Amino acid sequence: MLAERHLIPLTAPLPGEQYAFEIDLDACTGCKACVTACHSLNGLDDDESWRSVGLLVGGSFSAPKLQTVTTACHHCVEPACLAGCPVDAYEKDPVTGIVSHLDDQCIGCGYCTLTCPYEVPRFNPTRGIVRKCDMCRGRLAEGEAPACAQACPNEAIRITLVETAVAVERAAGTTLVPGAPPSSVTVPTTVYRSERGLDPDMRAADHFSLRPAQAHPPLAVMLVLTQLAVGAVLVADGRWLAPASAVVAMAASVLHLGRPRYCFRAVLGVRHSWLSREILAFGAFAALAAVPVAPGLTAVAGVAGVACSVMVYAVTQRTWWRLRATAYRFGATTLLCGLAVALAVSPSVSLALMLAGVVVTKLGWEATVFVHHDGDLHRTAVLLRRDLATPTAWRFVLGGLGAALAFVLPAVALVALVAGELLERTLFFRAVTAPRMPGNLS
Repeated sequence: MLAERHLIPLTAPLPGEQYAFEIDLDACTGCKACVTACHSLNGLDDDESWRSVGLLVGGSFSAPKLQTVTTACHHCVEPACLAGCPVDAYEKDPVTGIVSHLDDQCIGCGYCTLTCPYEVPRFNPTRGIVRKCDMCRGRLAEGEAPACAQACPNEAIRITLVETAVAVERAAGTTLVPGAPPSSVTVPTTVYRSERGLDPDMRAADHFSLRPAQAHPPLAVMLVLTQLAVGAVLVADGRWLAPASAVVAMAASVLHLGRPRYCFRAVLGVRHSWLSREILAFGAFAALAAVPVAPGLTAVAGVAGVACSVMVYAVTQRTWWRLRATAYRFGATTLLCGLAVALAVSPSVSLALMLAGVVVTKLGWEATVFVHHDGDLHRTAVLLRRDLATPTAWRFVLGGLGAALAFVLPAVALVALVAGELLERTLFFRAVTAPRMPGNLS
């Protein structure tokens, strides 16, 4: 133990300080001893990893530059995982600053995997929960270095003390390494050092490796059906459809959880989690819609629920899910579905014209993503044109078909439009991209 004391601070953090990983990039060779040690000591499952090693590339053909980057949880000053968790399954130690995950409290919603810009929390489908690095806090408490630091043959990883105020100041307008998410989002505390310096034009080796994200079918169903229910209350006589759709939507969302039997915990984070607020708002909406004695209050609860749905994704800082775009997307779906329900109940040419106008406008707005030629939205457009070409085509076909059928077969139009919105919402999840730490070395 004495031999490794230089890998950890000799004193506990003072007020205003916390522990942080310090990485010597010049000493990192990409051997992955840190990954193996972390996996072994923490007893991780076969497909589970809390630390990874990625690669940055740059330079020119005649003078290439390569830099391996080891990364784990950055134990942020303002952890987005903690802020977003609906069940308070995260805690930040007030003394050490270590951000820990409380496995027993977790319901497996996976929302923290979206709010964390570094994709640190990892969902374990076998256990039905999320898990992450806790800096081997038990070892630190006993004066021992974390497994990754102890195993590194070049001592490229160590634990240091950082002043949180300095970390906040350093985060403004910077990234941990080239291509990483903006540090201002969560104020990560990891310190990467290199005497050689890092070329800001370097890119992750997997930068051009685009793969669709998870589809999250239960969430797609939940979003569309809740917006249909709210639209039915706002635009049509939704006395039977609204509560039924809301109940089915919330039941579908439970299927998304890794531990659905603990779904009742999902409102514990209402003070800070938009997901908890969304659940409460739609719960109130469903109850009020089932007993239609206060239509105004029902409408307010429904609109509040849709607004919370918008914020659930907007706070993740992903460009495809940015606030204005997501608000328009969800709001247009709410209006579109409400008009479609109203038309199916009471067919009229004026309603059909209004519905067709909303559908065409929304489809045209969705198509604007294809004009982007760089950045995250360009990467989204590439996914939509390439990997997701078939569902993208069907989304536009069903939308156009619904608009046309609105004039002759309103009930069929409703089915086609809802199916189209379900595809759109699936693409909302699958086509999202964002800056990330350099990907795993194979």
